[in-house]
Formats: sequence, C-alpha cells, structure tokens
Amino acid sequence: MGATTALLENEVRLLRRSPAVVIWSVVLPLAALLVMMAIPGARMSLPMLGGLSVLEAYQPTLVVFVATLLALQMMPMFLGSYRESGFLRRLRATPAHPANLLTAIVLMVLAVILAVGLLILFLPLVVGVGDPRPLALAALVLIACAITFLALGTFLASILPNPRVASGVGAAIAAVMWFFAGMWYPRAQFPDWLSNVADWTPGGAAATLLTNAAHGAELGWQPFVCLTAWTVVGLLVSVRTFRWE
Repeated sequence: MGATTALLENEVRLLRRSPAVVIWSVVLPLAALLVMMAIPGARMSLPMLGGLSVLEAYQPTLVVFVATLLALQMMPMFLGSYRESGFLRRLRATPAHPANLLTAIVLMVLAVILAVGLLILFLPLVVGVGDPRPLALAALVLIACAITFLALGTFLASILPNPRVASGVGAAIAAVMWFFAGMWYPRAQFPDWLSNVADWTPGGAAATLLTNAAHGAELGWQPFVCLTAWTVVGLLVSVRTFRWE
C-alpha cells in the first residue's frame, strides 16, 4: 500500500503539471451541459425522447463520454508510454512492483471519472431538472460503469504496443460507445434491432442504467449482466496478456 500510495501521489502531481490530457474529456462535456442548462427548451419534456428533456436525455451520454475518454484513451496511453520508455521494466528492480503503478493509475482515473460524472448528474438540479432523491443510487451505478470502462482500458493497455496506437484505438472505441449511448442519435428513437444491440454494449448499458437510476426507474438485470460480462472479459484478458516491457 505504501508503494501504491507514493505512486498515486506522483501520478497526481504529474497530472497537475500537465493537465492538458484531461481538459478535453472534462471541460467539453461540462461546457455542453451548461449550454443545455441555459436553454429553456432543452429543459422541457419531449415525447420523441420518451418523456425526457434534451438535458436529461444527454446527461448519461456525457457521463459515458467522460468515462470512455479517460479509461479507454488516456489510461492506455499512460501505460503505453511507461512501457515504451522502459519505466515499467526499471520499476521491477525497486521495492515497488509495476502492479502498484497500474493500481495507482486506475485509482486516479477512477477518481476523475467519479468527480466529473457526479458533477454532470448534480448540476441540472440547479435549474430544477431531475430529482435529487435517487442521486445516491446514480452515484453507485456510476461506479459500476466506471469499473467496466477501466477494465476495458486495462485490456487495451495490455494488447496495444505503444501509446500512439493505444490513444488512436481507444478514441475509436470510445466513439462507438458514444453512439450506442445516444450521442448522435437519441436512444429513444433507435429501431428495435439497434436498441437490442446497444443494450449489450458497455456504452448502451451504462446509459440505460444511469438514465433509470437518475429518474428512480427500475434498473433491471440486463444492463448489470452486460457490464459484468465486459468487466470480467477485460480483466481476464488483461491478466493473461499484460506485458510490463
């Protein structure tokens, strides 16, 4: 724990010195949220969105945007750069194991995802959109979703050879997750076949859970099964294939 704590403090220090890597994934969704909050029409319920407002419909999508960019692009890029520079190999000669570094990076990314995700879920309450009562449940759901994306990010870090490839592939997979979460086309208007496909993707399952949790609706078993399956697959492949050098 001492080694993990020290490495976590160092990663946070490095992030403070070079915050540009997270600005895109943090500032952009918050700016989009604030713009929607400022538009009265975006706060009105619409039948075409299943009775949700534009703001409510895009809340989970923005959370997925944050989680996927940080977990699927930033984290594999960090680990890939450490592997390429030989830092992971040199770390094995110290009392700290490279697994301590992996744990530290995962914890740091998880903390950022939770902080920004909770802010996205909370801010609409300021303009009277949403219900504050299920917010605690939404926070728990957010943790489950973040863990799934982090498991997939670790999987990408384990199989991709360098940080440039990791960043590109991670961004491409993140964009697919955004589509299934409803970024470019509202999920309420998906045809049945596309909705069924989306429900078994991490992005679609996360958006469904976050929407239901934020509105006090029944969560259902299917999204949890989906996220659990992707988490297990990601972790199992990572354990078997992760290379320190």
